[in-house]
Amino acid sequence: MPQQAHYETLFAYHWHTTRHLTDCAGRLEDAAYHENPGYGHGSIHDLLFHLLRSDRSWRIALESGHQQAGIQPSDFMSYQDLAAGFADEQAAWTTYLATLKDAEIDCDITLINWRGDPWTFPLWRVLQHLILHGMQHHTEIAQLLTARGQSPGDIDLLFYRG
Repeated sequence: MPQQAHYETLFAYHWHTTRHLTDCAGRLEDAAYHENPGYGHGSIHDLLFHLLRSDRSWRIALESGHQQAGIQPSDFMSYQDLAAGFADEQAAWTTYLATLKDAEIDCDITLINWRGDPWTFPLWRVLQHLILHGMQHHTEIAQLLTARGQSPGDIDLLFYRG
């Protein structure tokens, strides 16, 4: 499978899983949705926001070459705000990934972080990082949802039928 198609598939799975977990979270009472378990990034809402912030920040850095100030929690206070943010981000990532060529994915890119320092990585490593970062937080959200009676069921890539 060509790399560009490979990453399109992985990101489609990422967005599918994110949407599924977000739908499950939407069935929770507000208190359960915002309850902080006392570890990690906080509540289900906080974890979803962290995921959105990371996905958006990395996409903008890849598109512009510069790390920008991240979105703020005050801009995404509700479940509905996050769901809309994820829909927008999915569309933006789909557009970005469609522009990539396999040769670009294998090449090094240099991004300027918010301190002005250059970071050089192969593009594939950044893309893979985002998939694995998402997987980590997807599993944390799934565990919190399960503990609150809203198990998302199997979210493994093997079960994704996109």
